Amino acid sequence: MHSTNKTRRRLAILLILTALAGAGGACRDDYQDLFLDPERSTTARIEYLFTQAQIDADFPIHYGEWYWQVYENVGRWAQVSGAVNDENMMRSVSDQWQNNWRDYYTRAAMELKEIRVLYDALPSDQQASYAVYLHLGKIVNAFVTARTTDMWGDIPYSEAFTARQTVDRNLFPKFDTQQSVYDAILQDLKDAADGLRGLGTVHSALAKQDLLLQGDVVAWQRFANSLRLRLAMRLSEVAPAEAQAIVQEILNAPGNYPLVETNAQNVAWSMNPAWTYDHNSLGNRSRGTFERPDRTYAPKVMVDIMRAGNDPRVPIVFDPDSAGVYRGLPSSPDSQLPPVNRQTYAYLDSLMFSRNDNFPGYVMTAAEVKFLKAEADQRGWGSGVAKGEYDAGIRLSIEMYYDAYNGNTLAPDVALPSPAAVDSFINGPTVAYDGTLERIAIQKWIHFGIVQPYEAWAEQRRTDYPAFPPDRIGGRLLDRTVRLTYPSTEVTNNRQNYEAVRAQDTPTTRVWWDVR
Repeated sequence: MHSTNKTRRRLAILLILTALAGAGGACRDDYQDLFLDPERSTTARIEYLFTQAQIDADFPIHYGEWYWQVYENVGRWAQVSGAVNDENMMRSVSDQWQNNWRDYYTRAAMELKEIRVLYDALPSDQQASYAVYLHLGKIVNAFVTARTTDMWGDIPYSEAFTARQTVDRNLFPKFDTQQSVYDAILQDLKDAADGLRGLGTVHSALAKQDLLLQGDVVAWQRFANSLRLRLAMRLSEVAPAEAQAIVQEILNAPGNYPLVETNAQNVAWSMNPAWTYDHNSLGNRSRGTFERPDRTYAPKVMVDIMRAGNDPRVPIVFDPDSAGVYRGLPSSPDSQLPPVNRQTYAYLDSLMFSRNDNFPGYVMTAAEVKFLKAEADQRGWGSGVAKGEYDAGIRLSIEMYYDAYNGNTLAPDVALPSPAAVDSFINGPTVAYDGTLERIAIQKWIHFGIVQPYEAWAEQRRTDYPAFPPDRIGGRLLDRTVRLTYPSTEVTNNRQNYEAVRAQDTPTTRVWWDVR
């Protein structure tokens, strides 16, 4: 399936990056044919690396990751999908997570670092037009680095990615604290937003090479600022003064720091019919959802909360059991009453997920931003009205999910609930804003759901909402996994530096910002 030119181009890029990971298969070659090098050059260029870095940063979570990491682990740890559980329910599939670690260090982050190397080597008259890739690269790097450190905690960062340097090369980088990693990427996001705001020249190929936002620089500004707001709020309990300063800088200067505020501005990886493989994160999830029926039941905690409030998203997010009842599968093995099958428990809606190739791979949404602003207001860090932002977040979430459902060409359109019905839901006794973080956090968790499982897991750990019932098997309490343990390859190959973090390398040791 791989042509000679494809192979030469792939090898050239990998040699330049000194990447050790294997190529990603036919799906990645499809992207390369369309975007990376229309002249089939074997020379790595900034614009081609930027495209590849977007793919490798997992804006579209690939099929294998949905199949294993999400449905096997994160989906049930965050309780955004129900699974037939046993005593191994909290055990990570470590060999699969090792792929994520490897891909971050040898692909995504390395490609983004290489952009800077190539930029510095450009003639000065070319640097102005290529500067946009430096700014966008910082945003992509912040996204993928945040996801990595949120899963593992302390990670090699400041001394990593130096394999190509002839001076100060370090093949055994130290582990940086998660705090220092957050400080670095938060600063990068600010620098990127400021840089894009004052940008005068944009590279002519950006619109073609940018798979995520098609060269829309203003959309990238909104993404950078919204991501910075997300990460700042993640520090709300562990470093409130720092979080407050960043949040207020963003919210008090909307002209300088625009945010994703409408569903039309959502940052999402949308399917292009020309992409034969790997359509988007939902194209891949469709296959993963279809092939993992034991991991895609409706989760009881979420179903119970949504049904109690007559949530209008229920009938398009879940399929009922054979009796037409939305009965969620409990997480605790002791509570999973047999027979556990689709006749007795509800499951993720097939027309929304497993048969909907047009479902976008959401990265940043207006609903999330509204919930972030609501929490900022609730903490006294914003000048807005928490209830107004909270209500707006719910409305935007409902609209987003109905739009996604109706994007499925295999399903008849379903009418959006009337404004009166949405008002009734938002003002109901179990949903109406009551001045607490709990209400905001629960609605944000529902909004993320299986659509953004990594964010759902991170936010549930940060806020402890919703509170999950204990998981037991044979009456024995099972510990919860709150972080991933380091891959065996890192333990073996970087042993001296690993010793500094060995004591915290347990699945029950919380990451830095998880202090509630």
